[in-house]
Amino acid sequence: MKLSIILPSYKEAENLEKIVPKVKYVVETNITKSYEILVVDAMKPVDETPNICQTAGAKYIPRRGGNNYGDAIRTGIQDATGSYILVMDADGSHDPADIVKLYQSVLKDNSDVTIGSRYIEGGSTSNGIVLRAMSYIVNLIYSKLFDLHIQDVSNSFRIYRADLLKSIQLQCDNFDVVEEILIKLKRKYGNIVIIEIPIVFHKRDKGNSKRNLWRFIVSYVTTILKLWKISDYP
Repeated sequence: MKLSIILPSYKEAENLEKIVPKVKYVVETNITKSYEILVVDAMKPVDETPNICQTAGAKYIPRRGGNNYGDAIRTGIQDATGSYILVMDADGSHDPADIVKLYQSVLKDNSDVTIGSRYIEGGSTSNGIVLRAMSYIVNLIYSKLFDLHIQDVSNSFRIYRADLLKSIQLQCDNFDVVEEILIKLKRKYGNIVIIEIPIVFHKRDKGNSKRNLWRFIVSYVTTILKLWKISDYP
């Protein structure tokens, strides 16, 4: 298996009905037929996601360990069988067409991680001014504090070498697991090659965001303290 595509999902049936066929078309037409789509849903179904996966040809996986975003990421990584693992949102904010650019980057640039970046030249986001400001602050803090030298630390749209990603133990429960991955990869391997390519981050297609503003802030502050304690940085 060349490529595993993980779609963390929670009440995203309407979006998955459109996204999964698009992902399949893009990958089969432009990349490979040796791939899998893993939809990592709630621990117990909360909508029609299992039926949609069966119809669309995606693998339906209930998340293990809890119903948090971090549990979905850990479950998807454990079950992925591809040489490369790509993670993207199930709400339509990430364009399936950009999968091609991400995959080509790991081959052309020989990167260990390629990030779809909103904040380098050519990238953009449709989020409102408050979320953009928060995101900018979060990215600046993490990049400087942990010496990452990355403009977009918090976007989950990425492709990884599977062997590297599977070699680290992830602890974060919320969306801060996205930063935890980069910090732990850098801490473990040091000279890891991380590339950013520009993408456009769209507003979700249907449904409501699962991100709670204050929980978002608290989780990131808590994670900074936790990762600082266990990292090799002074």
